[in-house]
Amino acid sequence: MDYILERERVAVGETVYDGCQEQPVDMDINLPDYCPDIQRILKCQIYPKISARSITGDRLMLDGSYTVKIFYLDPSGSCVRCADSDDSFSAEIALKQAADNAQIYAFPRVEYVNCRATSPRRLDVHGAFSLCAKVVCMGQNELVSNIAGDDIEQKKKTVSVNQLAGLSQQQFTVEEVLELGQGKPPADNLMKTDAFVVLQDSKIAAGKLILKGETFVKFLYVSTDENGSLETMEYSIPFNQMLDCNGVSDDCMCKVKLSVVGVEAQIKNDYSGDKTFFDTQVKIFASAETYRRGDVTMVDDAFSKKYDLNIESRPKTMDNLLELTGDTFIHKTSLSVEDNSIRKVIDIWSEVANATADVADGKITFKGKYSLCVLAENTENTPFYFERLLDFEYSMPCTSAGDLKCEANANVGAVSFRITGDGIETKTELRLRAAVFNKISYKAISNVSADETRPAPQDEKASLCIYFAEAGESLWNIAREYRASPEAVRSENGLSGDSVENKGMLLIPM
Repeated sequence: MDYILERERVAVGETVYDGCQEQPVDMDINLPDYCPDIQRILKCQIYPKISARSITGDRLMLDGSYTVKIFYLDPSGSCVRCADSDDSFSAEIALKQAADNAQIYAFPRVEYVNCRATSPRRLDVHGAFSLCAKVVCMGQNELVSNIAGDDIEQKKKTVSVNQLAGLSQQQFTVEEVLELGQGKPPADNLMKTDAFVVLQDSKIAAGKLILKGETFVKFLYVSTDENGSLETMEYSIPFNQMLDCNGVSDDCMCKVKLSVVGVEAQIKNDYSGDKTFFDTQVKIFASAETYRRGDVTMVDDAFSKKYDLNIESRPKTMDNLLELTGDTFIHKTSLSVEDNSIRKVIDIWSEVANATADVADGKITFKGKYSLCVLAENTENTPFYFERLLDFEYSMPCTSAGDLKCEANANVGAVSFRITGDGIETKTELRLRAAVFNKISYKAISNVSADETRPAPQDEKASLCIYFAEAGESLWNIAREYRASPEAVRSENGLSGDSVENKGMLLIPM
């Protein structure tokens, strides 16, 4: 005998790819005529960016470009110069299945770079960066919510689940013409541009996701003064952006991630001819997952009062998003320099930041690393460069309970410093975010059938059976042993819970 299984579907995010693919970098750079010769290389780095992402069938396509930038000293040994070279890339990554309307999370990660000057005007660069991606599409977990049959007794449980309601991705541009601060010398050319984005608020209105945030931009530029000194300038640009998000409603929880995928800036002249403006466009990529809370009921166990029951199932789990949380804290450290004493810090920035998070004892503990890159001058006015990879740890309260796990990310914000005798003391703003999940375990039941050749033994002479129970014993297990209705056992003995309260005799209706 087969039974009809009534099913309930839970919308979830199904990961069809999560990995990295390495891209080699091999480049010969010849300095343009306007660049002076190289005396000494200070820093060489690869700066990749992904400009387009798409899926065709079971192939993920990532296109973009990368810049190799070299900071070096000119023949005088007193001026920092910059040379760079660009190239493009196109990567094709195989997915485990076709993914329509999927969410693509992708970012580049520099693996290594080696750079040497083969002549005063020629550089040999070898390195690699990885294209890391995670592809998520809308999927469904099927749960058996009821087994139809007059002879079936079922043990069910109801759990609250945040089901995936919709996915949305969009790239947009924040544009602004930025004026140099008062007292700053005009700019001759840009050497380096950094930017990061902060999400301040998100809300849902009329089926749209409205984002409010701020973009922070920092320029390192060569001034037009006689010595061509290096100067920095920082700006903040507020923005509001609306995203289309199918399936979203006012009761949804939103998981939003913003990342800067490119910055373009040009120096502009004012009416007097001085170069005092930066015409800036910051390209931001926004990803949003929306979740809607609801209750689902699932069959956890079952038996037949008439026959031996065959239940085909396997244990499964699904991650359930509970909360989105985060904090910003200031990490303080001291950076010492063995061979130099710092007279002036030209610029300080970060190029690496990562974090993991664990939940225990009502706290989320973040652990991770970030880099600090320092371009400075020593007491002899000679520029030099150094960098450090720093560890951090930070804990914050967690409002969720149970068997939890976290997905964490870290971003470096503003960095301030104070020069000490043999180095600098820094204060770094670390923005930490975590998505907290619990695991919901369930039986994935595929089929239920009764073996009619093995009927359950029945004692037709007795209407009740006496059972001596221990305190705390499960009523379900007792009822299953005697092929009785758990509700009938509960009613016959005046019980209200799912377990026996006190040790003693129970009457089991047969």
